[in-house]
Amino acid sequence: MVKKLRGEVQYHPNYEKYVEFIVNHPNYAGLFYERDDNGRVKWVVAGKSPKGQLRQSWWDNQCKIHNIPIQKGCYAKLARLIHPTGIHICQCCGEGRSIFYEYPAKTTVGILNKILGCNIDKDNDEERAQNTIREIIEQWCDSMEKAKAIAAAFGLRTPKDKDDLIELIYSEMVDKESSRFSPGVMCNPPDRFNGFHSYALCCRTKFDTGRHSENMMTYGQDRRAYEDWSDGDYNLANRLMGEFRKQPPMACPVCGNTEKMSADHIGPISLGFCHSRNFAPMCSGCNSSKNNRFTKSDVDELIKIEESGEQVISWHSKAIWDAVKHTIKNDIDAKFASSVMAKCHQNVLNILSIIYKKTGTEFLMRYLHPEYSLVDYRYLLHLENLKIISTPLDSKNKRKNQERYVRIAFDSLEEFSSKKNRKNYFLIDEDSKELDPIIASIALREYDKADKLLRQLIQSVSNSILEKETHERFFGYGEIDSPFSIAAEPE
Repeated sequence: MVKKLRGEVQYHPNYEKYVEFIVNHPNYAGLFYERDDNGRVKWVVAGKSPKGQLRQSWWDNQCKIHNIPIQKGCYAKLARLIHPTGIHICQCCGEGRSIFYEYPAKTTVGILNKILGCNIDKDNDEERAQNTIREIIEQWCDSMEKAKAIAAAFGLRTPKDKDDLIELIYSEMVDKESSRFSPGVMCNPPDRFNGFHSYALCCRTKFDTGRHSENMMTYGQDRRAYEDWSDGDYNLANRLMGEFRKQPPMACPVCGNTEKMSADHIGPISLGFCHSRNFAPMCSGCNSSKNNRFTKSDVDELIKIEESGEQVISWHSKAIWDAVKHTIKNDIDAKFASSVMAKCHQNVLNILSIIYKKTGTEFLMRYLHPEYSLVDYRYLLHLENLKIISTPLDSKNKRKNQERYVRIAFDSLEEFSSKKNRKNYFLIDEDSKELDPIIASIALREYDKADKLLRQLIQSVSNSILEKETHERFFGYGEIDSPFSIAAEPE
């Protein structure tokens, strides 16, 4: 029987036994935890809180003990290394799932279905989590023809037999955390006690509201808003991103796997950076893992590019970028700055969406760049020696592209404002008095004045977010003086 806590949150008896086993295991001796009033272990703490910092220190020390350098991915590597069984018990269903990358990703399911005829629903995480790739091969791969076809589809050498195929898949893909596979449970130390989420892959989209299919669909809408309201030639940048996928396989600079590369933004658009040619090749798995964060080396490169005279940051995020860029001394600082800039950018889009709702499109058009829709781009030669060829569009296509760009840009603002369950707080809402002078200036068509006031408001909001996040990082959660009241608390 599953026990419900706080609405939809559920604790299966098997999970409760698992938690007690984990917190009492010698591998986690000294790792901070506490219990609630019912005696249950509090699995999650806020990473930036004092309690989170206690856990952080433990993880840092364990990395040193196990000779794991403190760098991107180090905590996940440690979490899998020290887990006593390699099997995580799901909080909701009580079933055990491997903590390793053994479950086929959606695209991999399509390959397996086609070759093996196993008929797994790729859009159903519960089905994807039922069997590891080892179990799928053992059950469904009943001929050498199928084994060879699977190996070819995965870019592996021809196997000798089924067992050899399994060994190849594990040594060349699973052990290297290939993006063709997913772990049975996501890893997020030090927030989670032993580094792993309580939900496993099988129940994540069912019980984690942030992963509901309806909510997941809105991530694409957010991305469109980020892209359309950022500076820079989005047309050229998007075409260049597509060029990465056309290049032959190469070794990923991060993990070393040889496969097709994707384009990693050195300055992520979702953090307020502008569209540019500044991409780095990275395999899709590493790119996905990096998410919308930059690293210390990215920051160094961005500063270098900026000092050469090239714009790297959009108008609305320049103030927060200038405030944080020279404070970043390592990847931990970079992760913190990424989080701050992401929150600031979402607040910017929230402000723009309110202005759009109250005043329409005319004033906000000054922040869009339909002129970049007037040219088509194509590329010649390899990425290391690119030649860009631009071709002006004819009048009909120019008008069509511009109209489409403007329409989608404003649609994206409307969609952004309608999203629910957003894991961020907004300092401005529709009733905030700080917006009144801007709205009044727009009504009088004093657009330059409105622009100046808007920039001042964005800078004030960004400063408040930086102050709040810095306070929580070093001193934990608590009240601080701020010129704004929080419009919506984080979930």
